[in-house]
Amino acid sequence: MNRTKPSWNLKLLLSSSLVIGGMAIAPFDLTPTGFESSRVEAASTYTTTANLNLRLSAATWSPILLTIPSGASVKYVSTYGSWYKVSYGGKTGYVASQYVKVSSASTITPSSASYYKTTVNLNMRLTAASWSTVLMTIPNGATVKYVSRYGSWYKVSYNGKTGYVASQYLSATGAPTTTTSTTSYQTTVNLNMRLTAASWSKVLMTIPNGSTVKYVSKYGSWYKVSYGGKTGYVASQYLKPATTTTPTTSTGTGRTIVIDAGHGGNDPGAVYGSSYEKVIAFDIAARLASTLSNTYGYNARMTRTNDVYLSLAQRVELTKSYKGSAFVSIHNNSSTNTSYHGHEVLVPTGESYTTNPYISASRSLGAAINRELGARIPTIRNRGVKYQNVYVVGKNSVPSTLVEYGFISNANDRSHLTSITYRQRMADATASGIHQFMSTYK
Repeated sequence: MNRTKPSWNLKLLLSSSLVIGGMAIAPFDLTPTGFESSRVEAASTYTTTANLNLRLSAATWSPILLTIPSGASVKYVSTYGSWYKVSYGGKTGYVASQYVKVSSASTITPSSASYYKTTVNLNMRLTAASWSTVLMTIPNGATVKYVSRYGSWYKVSYNGKTGYVASQYLSATGAPTTTTSTTSYQTTVNLNMRLTAASWSKVLMTIPNGSTVKYVSKYGSWYKVSYGGKTGYVASQYLKPATTTTPTTSTGTGRTIVIDAGHGGNDPGAVYGSSYEKVIAFDIAARLASTLSNTYGYNARMTRTNDVYLSLAQRVELTKSYKGSAFVSIHNNSSTNTSYHGHEVLVPTGESYTTNPYISASRSLGAAINRELGARIPTIRNRGVKYQNVYVVGKNSVPSTLVEYGFISNANDRSHLTSITYRQRMADATASGIHQFMSTYK
């Protein structure tokens, strides 16, 4: 196509002005509509052939943002005369194109990859700019879904939000899996369960080390799991496949067992040194809920899933709202006489204080738990089943009992109560006793 060429006089005037000003700039084509830089989409990745300055603009006098080492890979954005706009090390700027060569490494373009994995904790921004509002920080190792490309930025979706991320911190990956051959996992540390798949997300509860959780789905490096009546996300690197034994007797068929971790919040319960009853009780309760759910098939609900205070009336009321079939309260004992020791199980009396209509069933439940504790943990004295007026037992509306697993004030009992191994045995023994009772109670 023919077009009107600009006059040589105008070109000469422009050239003279640049020389007089002592500047060297990227070449331009002068068109009837003004200056126009050439922008040609080239290879997506280049390798530097020398230590190369990355500049703020396409000019040798422009400020240097950083010096890129020889042999480094840079991501191409666009062409500006003899300059390439590239991104490297979290910065984007201009380099002289004669000092880069096409990278021999193959790159995956957005057209062939629908999902990417983050290689660092990566900010998702509202727009494709480093100064734009941060919508969220995507954890390292998370899988994001590709939407579109805008220069060196990718528009992606993650965890219900869509925004822009710097593409140099992504690597191509396959679609996230939603199934796994393992249905139960065991925690290898005290592990936070979070509301969403992110390290900054709200903590729903802390799952004790050695607990069994039920797998729901996978989201990048996070597993969605259920535990203690709650469902949330945990870091998968702190889980291992569970090795639980399926019971040969009939399962719980989904009936609800309410597990009450005693005390909590500003009520620590019994305290001895650095040992707090509310902490020990919660740990045993969480383990018990896990065993009931994952081994026996019950719907285990906890009255508290973190360190909060609940009144005795609130605990009883939760049994009703959860539509529980049985209630077990978890406690430790204490005495000024450090020689007192042993576990015991408290059940309702027949006195007027008791309004629970299931006195006999409550006593059967307590006896079953006491038998299992005595058989499985013989190194703690068995103090038996005792009739006492206890609010959460006597005022409840289902078979109910309260278990005192030992005296925190006694050295032998305390060594058991502070042991993860023995806490798990206590939980397993209690779960077995509950299941024996529920198998006969209809």
